[in-house]
This record gives sequence, C-alpha cells and structure tokens, in this order.
Amino acid sequence: MDAVLKLAEENDAKKVTSIHIRIGELLLINPEQLRFCFSAISKGTIAEDAELVIEFIKPKIVCTRCGKEFDDVIGICDCGGIVSIEGGKDFILKRVEMEVE
Repeated sequence: MDAVLKLAEENDAKKVTSIHIRIGELLLINPEQLRFCFSAISKGTIAEDAELVIEFIKPKIVCTRCGKEFDDVIGICDCGGIVSIEGGKDFILKRVEMEVE
C-alpha cells in the first residue's frame, strides 16, 4: 500500500482505481485474505475502492542434470538430479491505474 500511495502522490492522483499485482505461487497467499487485508489498509485513503487484480505466477522448476521441467515442486528428478527453482516467491506491483487532473 505504501508503494501505491507514493506513486499516487508523485502523480498528483485524486483516486486510485485499480492495482494489478503478480504473486508467486510459492508464497501460498490466499487471494480472499489478501483482498480482505487490502480493504482494511486502504480504508480512508484514495485507494479505498480500488479494484485489486491478482495474477499468480508459477515457478520455473528444472532438473539441473537432464533439463526436465516440472509443474510441481519436487526435490529430486527421476534421473537423480537436483531441481532448480526460479521465481515463485515474487510479489510485484505491476500496474496502478489512477485518476489525475
């Protein structure tokens, strides 16, 4: 919320209409709980009635030995290689839409 309000202030926004975020699936964030928390912390701010758009990002999971890719997190590949996990723990403020004069 701090980043959103700072952006709004820097752009002399009158109202924040939507906030788009990307969240890594490995953070295990429940979207309903996030929306509830957003509603609570945005009360009384120019972002109070903004739409919260959440996009989940899958991690890239690849065996370091054979290169096989996986959809689920595992520790060891069928070939015996260890997997590398990239991403999946990101929390990115992608876009903020606001009304300015």
